[in-house]
Amino acid sequence: MLGLIKKDFLVMKANMKSMLMIFLVYFIMIVQGSFDATFIIPFIGIMLFISTFSYDDFNNWNAYAITFPNGRKNIVKAKYISSIILTIILIILSLAISIIVSYIKTNSINLEENVASLMGTLLSSFIIISLLYPIIFKFGATNGRIILFTMVFGVIGIITLISNFVNMTVFINAINMLDNCWYIALPIMFVLLLGGSYLVSNKIYQNKEF
Repeated sequence: MLGLIKKDFLVMKANMKSMLMIFLVYFIMIVQGSFDATFIIPFIGIMLFISTFSYDDFNNWNAYAITFPNGRKNIVKAKYISSIILTIILIILSLAISIIVSYIKTNSINLEENVASLMGTLLSSFIIISLLYPIIFKFGATNGRIILFTMVFGVIGIITLISNFVNMTVFINAINMLDNCWYIALPIMFVLLLGGSYLVSNKIYQNKEF
């Protein structure tokens, strides 16, 4: 499985020039205050990691890789582990950039705000991974992204519609209650999100024909 993880990072390395150019553009915007580094950098990283799925499909990698011992199970597991490692690295990088930019601009560091932003970004990144990967394993990278964006806009539309007719105070209060126990709630949410997503993806991949 380590070889599969290494393969994904080597594929991403082939796109390193494009990644650096994108990061450079957004870094300039971050310094100017147009974007929040703690979110945009991990989000770009996840979108670029999805290119590994496209490369796999284009080169018929899956038909070859499933012949490895425990190939199907390890392929799915490697994708999730690689994504988690990449996300954590990029979040640490984006946090460092945010702290540096904040210090340059205000000559002070709001550590509590930065940590809260980091946790929110980590949760958002894991939600994207958890929703997107089962769809990609089922329908492929290109169709998976289209389906996810359609789902996201659909959910946003439904929530907006519901909020016009339902009192959202109860939900808002429930979210505010998490402020006092986020260090317990977030790890549980991470495990449930990624664990449930992995089980679904693994089930899909086990039954998929190549």
